[in-house]
Amino acid sequence: MLIIGERINSTRKNIREAIKARNNEFIAGEAKKQLDAGASYIDVNCAVTSGDELQDIEWVIGVLQEAIGKFNICIDSPNHLAIERALKVYTAGGDIIINSITADEQRIRQILPRAITAGAKVVALTMDEKGMPDTADGRFAIAADIAKKARSAGLDTSALLFDPLIRPVATEPLQGRAFLDAIPLIKSIEGAGTVCGLSNISYGLPKRGLVNSIFLSMALKSGLDAAILDPTDANVASALFASGALLGSDEYCAEFIGAFREGKLV
Repeated sequence: MLIIGERINSTRKNIREAIKARNNEFIAGEAKKQLDAGASYIDVNCAVTSGDELQDIEWVIGVLQEAIGKFNICIDSPNHLAIERALKVYTAGGDIIINSITADEQRIRQILPRAITAGAKVVALTMDEKGMPDTADGRFAIAADIAKKARSAGLDTSALLFDPLIRPVATEPLQGRAFLDAIPLIKSIEGAGTVCGLSNISYGLPKRGLVNSIFLSMALKSGLDAAILDPTDANVASALFASGALLGSDEYCAEFIGAFREGKLV
């Protein structure tokens, strides 16, 4: 299970303010907390600030490289120029995920050559010019189309992490089930992996950590490979450890027992 730490995202007010103030200590601390909590990658999203996204993402990556050294990064932006800038300044030597492409031909042309050069994995959102499908079959059809286009561009499907797009169950009650049903369909594409932005499921609800943690366990049972989440959330962390034990990926429940002894479970 790849855990992509979501906290360095400029949609969060404290991150946005720290970027604006060039608060090195705060940004570095956010990354370190997530790595200590088990994050495999640090997501960096500077798309919503009062400044220049290209300069902001360069600054954040520079801060993290100076404070941490080697780390795996998820470069998260709708702006291909920001992704290009991030790839140029990222020299930490870790693994790279680019977030994201859709079925849009222009977006694929902008991103995939850079991903191939960088040896990066790519998040592929199951949406096209018509938007986000409501059904699992609709999500799978778009994923298959993206996989075909990626192969034509020279990117192997093993480098793709398909995001079947979680939508809030508070306003769309059947979308949680549709997401779960889409995972095994998409994984039938040879080599393909799956990923999600976990916290979207609970938007607008109370006890969001509870909802997120239970849905994460359900998604792992369906075959989810990676998630963009807050690894410092005790509910989510507990769900990860318990799910590993129950699904057989934690041999003799060693990691679960270790987490209990370290006081990480709720």
